[in-house]
Amino acid sequence: MVGRLLFGGWGRKAAWAVLLLFVVLQVAAPALFSLPRFGLFDFYQRTMPRLEHGNPVVIVAIDEASLKSVGQWPWPRHVTAELVTKVLSGAPLALGIDTVMAEPDRSSPDEWLRHAGDMPAAVREAVRALPSHEAALAQAIAAGPVMLGIGGVDDGPADAGPLTPYRQVGSGNTSPPAALPRFAGALRSLPVLDQAARGHGLLSVTPDDDGVFRRLPLVVRIGERVAPSMVVELLRLTAKATTFEVYAEHEAVKGVGVGPLSIPSGADGSVWVHYSPHDPRRFVSAADVLAGRVGGEAFRDKIVIVGVTGLGITDLRPTPVGYMPGPEVNAQLIENILDARLVERPTWTRLAEPIATLLLGLLLIVGWRLAGIGWQALMLVTAIAVLGAIGVAFWQSLMLVDVATPALGVAAAFFAFVAAHSAETARHLQQARLAKARAEGEMEAGRRIQMGMLPGAASVAGDTRFDLGALMVPARQIGGDLYDFFKIDERRLFFAVGDVSGKGVPAALFMALGKSLCKSYALRGETDVAGILTLANGEIARDNPEMLFITMFAGLLDLDTGELQFCNAGQDTPYLLRNGVAEAVVSSGGPPLCVVEDFPYATERLRLKPGDLLCVMTDGVSEAMDGNGALLGAERTKQILSAMPADWSANGVVDELYKAVGRFVGGAEASDDLTVLAIRWNGVSAP
Repeated sequence: MVGRLLFGGWGRKAAWAVLLLFVVLQVAAPALFSLPRFGLFDFYQRTMPRLEHGNPVVIVAIDEASLKSVGQWPWPRHVTAELVTKVLSGAPLALGIDTVMAEPDRSSPDEWLRHAGDMPAAVREAVRALPSHEAALAQAIAAGPVMLGIGGVDDGPADAGPLTPYRQVGSGNTSPPAALPRFAGALRSLPVLDQAARGHGLLSVTPDDDGVFRRLPLVVRIGERVAPSMVVELLRLTAKATTFEVYAEHEAVKGVGVGPLSIPSGADGSVWVHYSPHDPRRFVSAADVLAGRVGGEAFRDKIVIVGVTGLGITDLRPTPVGYMPGPEVNAQLIENILDARLVERPTWTRLAEPIATLLLGLLLIVGWRLAGIGWQALMLVTAIAVLGAIGVAFWQSLMLVDVATPALGVAAAFFAFVAAHSAETARHLQQARLAKARAEGEMEAGRRIQMGMLPGAASVAGDTRFDLGALMVPARQIGGDLYDFFKIDERRLFFAVGDVSGKGVPAALFMALGKSLCKSYALRGETDVAGILTLANGEIARDNPEMLFITMFAGLLDLDTGELQFCNAGQDTPYLLRNGVAEAVVSSGGPPLCVVEDFPYATERLRLKPGDLLCVMTDGVSEAMDGNGALLGAERTKQILSAMPADWSANGVVDELYKAVGRFVGGAEASDDLTVLAIRWNGVSAP
C-alpha cells in the first residue's frame, strides 16, 4: 500500500527520479544552483535592503569636480600629500588610501630631471635641491594611522613587503588555512611610501561567478603569508591594535578578530555584505577638502577612505543593489561590522536545504496521488509560497537560506510528474482506443455473422402461395432478437420470431442456440409446433448459467389450406391484417423458454383466408420510446397496421412499420432490438 502510494504510476516514478537527482546535485555540486540561489539573495537585498547606518565611514572622492579642479589622475604626489595632511588634521580613526602608487611621480623634481634633457647645471642643481614629492607624501602618510592598499597578483616573485602580524587561533596547524584565497605575489606602492604606512590592506576582490560583488574577503594568502583586507586593516588601525587574529578549524576559517571585534566568516574567510542603497552622505569631494570647503572636523572619529570615483577611472562594481564605487563597497562592510549586523550563510544550510527539497517533494508526491491536476498545481504553489515565507523570515534574522533551489526541485518534480502522468494517460487512452477498435471490429464481424445466420426471403422465393418479408435491426451491433423461416416440405412452412432477454454477445449466442434447436427439431420430423418449443425449452434450460430466457412465437403454415398452427411463448401478440383491418391474434400461450423447464406448451390454430397477412414482431416495436419517454404501444401499432393498403406486399408492410417506428422515436436512441416478420397467404388458386 505504501509502495503504491509513493511509487505507483509513471508520474510518481518520474517525480521521484527528478527529485532525487536534484537532492544529489544539491549535496554534491551546489555550484550548479548558484544562479537561482544568488538571484534569490539579490532579491532580498533589493527589496529589503539595509536602510540605516551611523555614517562611521567618510569617503574622500576623487570625483569629476576634483579632476576638473586639480587635473587628471594620478595627481602629483605633493597634492596627494596635501590631501592626506588635511584629512589627518581632523584626527580620523584611520585613513585608507584605496589605490596602489607603484610608479614614481614624474612631476617630482628627481623624476622630472630624468626626463628634462640638457639644461644649465645651476638649474639642474636647483631643481635637485627641491624636496621629493614621494618624500612629501611619505612624510604625510607617516603622520597618522594611514593604510596603503596592496594588490594581489597571480604571478611574480614572492612578496616580502610589510604586513601586519597575525595570530592563528583554534587550530594546531600554524600554516595558513588552506581554504583561504591565494595570490602568488603582491603589487605595492613605492618602497618609500610603503614603509611609511602603518597598515597595509589588500584591495583585490574576486566577484562571484556572475560578476557581482556579494562577498568580501577579510583575509587572504599572499604566497605563504596571511594578509588582511583593507576593511580589517582599517578596523585594526581604528582599534590601535598591533595584530589581528585568524580563527581556524580543520583548514577552514571561522572568523577574524580585530581588537575587541570578532567577525564570523565563511570557510574561505569571506563575509556577505548587507547592502544599503548608494548614499551620497558617505562622500565628500577631494576638491572641497583641498580648497578648505570641508574642514578637518568632518573626519573626526571617522574611518576615512580616499578613492577614485570620477567618470572613466572609477572602480565601479556591480552589487545586488546596483553599481557603486569600490570604496563604498568597503565602507558598507565596515558599517555592517561596527553595527554588528553581519549577514550569515550558516553551515547547516548545506544539508538542511537538500533535506527540505526531499521532505517537501515527498509530501507533494503523496498529495498528488490524492488530488486532481488543479489541486496538484495549487499544492505546488502553496509549497513554494511557504518556502518563500521561510526564506524571508530567515533574511529578517540576517541569515541566507536558499529556498529557491528546493522550490525549483519540487517544481521540476511536479512537471516531471505531470509530463509522465500525461504520457501514461495518453498511452492508456491509446490502448483503450485500440482495444475499443478491436472490440468494435470483433462486434462488427459478429454482427455480419449473426445477420448471415438469418434467412433471406430469396430462400423461399418462387412459391406463389405466400409472400414473406422480414427485418431485424439490433439496438447494438449484435442483438438478441431472432427470426427464422424454412419449408419443412412442399406443403408446410415453419417460421418463428423470438427475443432473448439481455443484449449484446451473450443474447446473440443464446438466440443462435434457440434458433438452431427449433430448426433441428422441426427438420427431424416433429410436426407439432408446441412439441418443437417444448423440446427446445427442455434442452436449453439444462445449461443456462446466465439465467437467460427467450420469448418466441412459432408457427407452422399449411400452404395448401391456410391452416396455421402456432404457439406463443411469452411473445408480443401478433396481428392479422384482413380486408384492411388489423386484429390481435389472441392466444392462451405460455411462459418464455427457459422460465419453466418442463412446461407443456399447447398448439393453437388459426385458419387464414386468401389475402390475410400475419405480422409477428418483438417488443422493440410496441416499446419503442420517444425523447420524452412515451412508448409506441399496442394501440398505435394496431393503428399503423390498419392504415396500410390491403394490397401491399409483405416487404412493404415490414418497411412501413419500421419507418413508422422511426418517425415516432425521432432522434432518441433505440432502446431495444426490433424484429418484424410478415407472411401473407395468397391461397392455392393464386396465379
